[in-house]
Amino acid sequence: ERLHNALKVIKEKYMLDGLTIRCFSLLNKLKTTACLSLSLLNKDNIVATCEGDIATMLTMHITNKLFNQPGFQANPSRIDVTNSKMVLAHCTLPLSMCESYKANTHFESGIGVAIKGELKQEKITIFKLAKNLKDYYVTTGTILHNLDETNLCRSQIEIKVDDNIEYFLNRPYGNHHVIIYGDHKQEIIEFMNNK
Repeated sequence: ERLHNALKVIKEKYMLDGLTIRCFSLLNKLKTTACLSLSLLNKDNIVATCEGDIATMLTMHITNKLFNQPGFQANPSRIDVTNSKMVLAHCTLPLSMCESYKANTHFESGIGVAIKGELKQEKITIFKLAKNLKDYYVTTGTILHNLDETNLCRSQIEIKVDDNIEYFLNRPYGNHHVIIYGDHKQEIIEFMNNK
């Protein structure tokens, strides 16, 4: 609770539109994680990402402003090129994206509070802005299943990707990608090409 309040104070004091936190630095110093706080901030449409990932924070800021919805910052964990399927997982998920959720610990450290959320099985858009802030990747897909595997970050989904999935194996623009509900690919392309 203290960490969450501190992040809200920082956001207000510096009039931030978004923030990212180097959460692994908190593990030894504070013996906690920012997973729950980031879930709560994003639920309230305050863009907040973890691992100090500025490009993902800006990606999420774009989707938040365009579509007024939070995004799930997730890592590809397994990729099935033959069937265009992929497992994405992370320990922070906006509570407003969940059909249901429960509290767990942060996967890598076993401390703090992380969200194990269940997402709706529906159409999604996957978007990532490159670090040069010019190039980007966007595609659509469908959430097939929520998973409950012990060897992955807490919120886990298996998706079917509509386009060529090999991007994630060849030259992705980082590990984190932002998942939002709905098919917004064309709107993102138009925005990025006209910015």
